Amino acid sequence: MTQRPIVLIEAPSNLGLMPPEPGCEPGTLHSPAVLRDLGLHARLDVAEVISVQPQPYSADDGRSINIRNIAAIAEHAVRLADAVESVVKSDRFPLVIGGDCSLLIGSMLGLRRLGDPALLFVDGHTDFYLPEQSGTGGAAGMDLALATGWGPSALTNIESRRPYVVTTNVAVLGNRDFNRRREAPIPAIENAGFYYRSLPAMREEGIEAATELALAAITAHGHNHWLHLDVDAIDSAIMPAVDSPQADGFSWEEIERLLKAARPYDAAGMQVTVYDPRRDPGYTAGRGLVNLLAAVLS
Repeated sequence: MTQRPIVLIEAPSNLGLMPPEPGCEPGTLHSPAVLRDLGLHARLDVAEVISVQPQPYSADDGRSINIRNIAAIAEHAVRLADAVESVVKSDRFPLVIGGDCSLLIGSMLGLRRLGDPALLFVDGHTDFYLPEQSGTGGAAGMDLALATGWGPSALTNIESRRPYVVTTNVAVLGNRDFNRRREAPIPAIENAGFYYRSLPAMREEGIEAATELALAAITAHGHNHWLHLDVDAIDSAIMPAVDSPQADGFSWEEIERLLKAARPYDAAGMQVTVYDPRRDPGYTAGRGLVNLLAAVLS
């Protein structure tokens, strides 16, 4: 749980995703409203709600450099950084509800303004790729690379603050996507300086133990950590409402144990990304997500 008042930052950006089908926007823009209707705000006793709305989505903008909506993502990142920075400075807990994973740029930029942050990155994928390795042009699949300074300066060097977080201050947990990407001038995730544990390795080590060791590694020098949860880290059988579902992810019990071991009460804040209500008939997965966040934060 967190002992600071929770400020929920609604950031319904879908700018970092490809269209699910021609002429259709990604549905992550509906996530904050649906989770609110499912009782998230009441369950967490939210002190304040801040809305950081994105510019309109374009399916084609930015494809020439293989990052969709790059200018709009950069502009939104600055406003999200403003919100995160303001909440942290007020000694409250920012909970960013996305939206897609490109929100990591703005969240980490906001913390970078305040010092040298750490990041506990929980995701079913590494998101550590350059644009030329992407088949979708979506910044949501490159967010960890962008936040750590890899990629075009329009997203990696906003306010001349590259990198927003250094790799040695980052723990990457829960990856279960081991497909090789095309070659590019970027190291493999295991060789980039991160504290890295795949989901199979975490299960072998023990979920809580693996998380505690990761957190100790990235906060050893007093860095305040940010929690990033891409809900595609959760098994697609219970969380199908994502753009890149995979089987054999975290169970609800496992992800709750992980997040509690990540000491949210000590964190600078947290973000939750990629829940797509359009892929969740009846909102069963959404209710599970609300229950998870209530168990961890309330």
